Amino acid sequence: METISSPLVQWVVNLLGLPGVIFIIWFFDYKRDQRKDESRDRAVNATLTQYKEDVSAIKNLYENNVELVKTYEKTYVRLENLYSETLSVISLNTQAQTKLVEKIEKNMFCPAVREKGAVE
Repeated sequence: METISSPLVQWVVNLLGLPGVIFIIWFFDYKRDQRKDESRDRAVNATLTQYKEDVSAIKNLYENNVELVKTYEKTYVRLENLYSETLSVISLNTQAQTKLVEKIEKNMFCPAVREKGAVE
């Protein structure tokens, strides 16, 4: 806070009178309030700017999560298709193995089977 010397105060009172002193006090008080307001406005603007950045970062997180879910869904569908194809391959292999076992059991062209006779 600024200090004013006493001779200066006496000179201002003599020159301007009591209303002039009241005006000067009011003027300096007004200037002090303006500085406080400007300081508060800067602080509010800084807070709002930070808030905007934070909300933008949160928005990016949500967008990334949506992309992650979409990618997971595509992966899940591909995996389901792979499982389905694997089951059909296993089924076909089982059928082929069954046919092979039947042909081996009924193979009359094998010399070892011909010597023993037909296997029932």
